[in-house]
Amino acid sequence: DVVRGGWQPRLGCPAGGARARTRNGKGRGGAGRDRKSFRRESRTDGIAKVALLDMGGDLFHWERVWTLKFSAWIALGILGARALANRATAERLEAYRAKRGIKVSVDKLQEEIWLVACGAVLSALSGCLLAYGPTFARCNLFDTSECYSGFSSSDVPQEIALYYLTEVGWYLSLILKSLAGVGRGDSFVMEFHHVITLALVIWSYVTGFTQAIGVLTFFIFNQSNPLLHFSKLANYAEMTRARCILFILFAAVFFVSRVVILPAVVIRSTLFEMPLAVTPEEWSGAVVYTWYTTNALLLALWALNVWWLRPIVRVIARNVSGVDQGRPQDDTVTRDCKPSEPAAAAKGYKKKN
Repeated sequence: DVVRGGWQPRLGCPAGGARARTRNGKGRGGAGRDRKSFRRESRTDGIAKVALLDMGGDLFHWERVWTLKFSAWIALGILGARALANRATAERLEAYRAKRGIKVSVDKLQEEIWLVACGAVLSALSGCLLAYGPTFARCNLFDTSECYSGFSSSDVPQEIALYYLTEVGWYLSLILKSLAGVGRGDSFVMEFHHVITLALVIWSYVTGFTQAIGVLTFFIFNQSNPLLHFSKLANYAEMTRARCILFILFAAVFFVSRVVILPAVVIRSTLFEMPLAVTPEEWSGAVVYTWYTTNALLLALWALNVWWLRPIVRVIARNVSGVDQGRPQDDTVTRDCKPSEPAAAAKGYKKKN
């Protein structure tokens, strides 16, 4: 049986193929042995089994919560940058709006431009981390067999910690933007989505055991966001053909990434591979709690994505059929809205006096 404080071969050596050493280079019988520095890696059904460090059965580390203060500063920085961007673009967007005869307000245009830019940056960051990060050689869309290998609740790779703190700051800014007066408020469902995502991110960060699979989850979620807001920007500009193409592209990426890949790759891994990555003692003592919490939050997010398919299909139908006759409908994905006047007339609606 794998016991707490076991052995782990050096990285790059097959399990059992190299003599294990402590961090100070001494062998099992060497002086000054540090029990917390020992780990052992074996394999069960292709899944790396990792004995966590000697942590007394505690997976939740309150001291890591204190580091989330950096996320608060990141959120404040994002909100400050948003305020400066709003001030710098207000006059130009107002002139562009008057020239093109765009009916929506400037703050709506600023909202979508900001979300397109930030969504593209976060998508690129998560993609680069997966492509070039040393942790993700065998933790990606095609192979999740080592998403839990080499991790312990006390060690967080620096690149993953920085990325997590950035994402926490981003979601805090989304929740606080309307309160700070620099952005528009979202619907209740969207705010609920932000809260669930933030809870999942913080839980993954403070437990420290699901961070590799967490970055993979971020990558899956980040791909469709810029396309959605780009299509809404085209919608506000009344660019009928462009918004139709962009929204159909968004819907395809949304369906493949969030409805198909999320359960097929991430939820499958957290449900079935995570229990195999620890010993029975560690599972019953600590890991079982993060298993229940992580999967509950992931399934809640997946259910929201499935629920959003209906309004997405409705928007596609309106764009393809031309029922709105090129007039923009605001917040069609996050909120239900009244039909436009031409569409209402076609369906027999009458305006109330």
